[in-house]
Amino acid sequence: MNIKKNKKKYVIAIAAFVIFAIMFTFGLKAEKMYANTLTNKQMSAENSQSKSNHKNVAGNAAENKNSSTSKSSENGSKSSGSVGSDASSSGSSKSSLDYPSDTGSKNGSKSSNPSTATSNGSVKVTSTDPESKCTFQVIDTVHGNKMVVSKDVDKSMEGETVGYITERILDDAKINYRCTGSVSTLYFAAIDGLEEKKAGKLSGWCYYIRKNGDNVFHKPNIGSGQWTWHSGDVIVWKYLADGIHDGYEGDWGKSSF
Repeated sequence: MNIKKNKKKYVIAIAAFVIFAIMFTFGLKAEKMYANTLTNKQMSAENSQSKSNHKNVAGNAAENKNSSTSKSSENGSKSSGSVGSDASSSGSSKSSLDYPSDTGSKNGSKSSNPSTATSNGSVKVTSTDPESKCTFQVIDTVHGNKMVVSKDVDKSMEGETVGYITERILDDAKINYRCTGSVSTLYFAAIDGLEEKKAGKLSGWCYYIRKNGDNVFHKPNIGSGQWTWHSGDVIVWKYLADGIHDGYEGDWGKSSF
C-alpha cells in the first residue's frame, strides 16, 4: 500500500512539474510576444513622428528659400539702382577732377596731365602741392599735403637712377624708408612710416618727373630703379590714397616722354 501511495505521489508531482513547465514556457512566449508588439508600436510611432518632422523641416526650408529669394530680388534691384547712380556720379567727378581742362590753354596744346603750377618760382605737380623750388620733393598728400623732404639734386648725380638718388637723399636726411627689389626692380614700399596700402587698397608711393625744358610732369611707366636723371630734371615723390587714378593714367604705356 505504501508503495502504491508513493507512486501516486511521484506521478502527481511529475504531472504538476510538467504542467508548471508548460505554463512557464507559455508565459515566456506570451511575454516575448507582448514585448515585440510593444516595440513595434513604439517604432511605428517614432517613424510617424520622424516623417512629420521631416515634412515640417522641408516646408520651413521651402518657405525660407522663397523668402530669401524674394529678398535677394529686392536687394538686387535696389543695389543695381544705386550702382548705376554711383557710376554716373563717379564718372562726372572723374571728368571734372582727375583731368585738366583744356579750355584754359593759351598755346592750343592739349595734355592729359594736370599742368605744372608755378608760383613765385615754385615747382609743383598740381596746384595743391606745397610750395617748393627744389628739384627733389617727397610729399604726403594723404595727411594734409605735408612736405616730408625738399632738396636740390646735386649735379654730381648726373646719369644716376631716380631710385639711387632717392635712397641717397633720404639717407642724408635720416628719413626711414623700406624698399623691395634692387637696381632695376627697386620699389619704395614705405617712406617716413607711410606704407603702401595703409591708407587704402590702392595707396602707395608714386614718382613724377618734369624733364629739363618741359613744362609738365609725367608719371613714368617704369620703376624708379630704371629711370635715369639728368641735370635740370625735377623729381617729386607723392604718397597717395589712390596711386592709380591720379590724373596721370595717360602716361602709362609710353616708353619715354
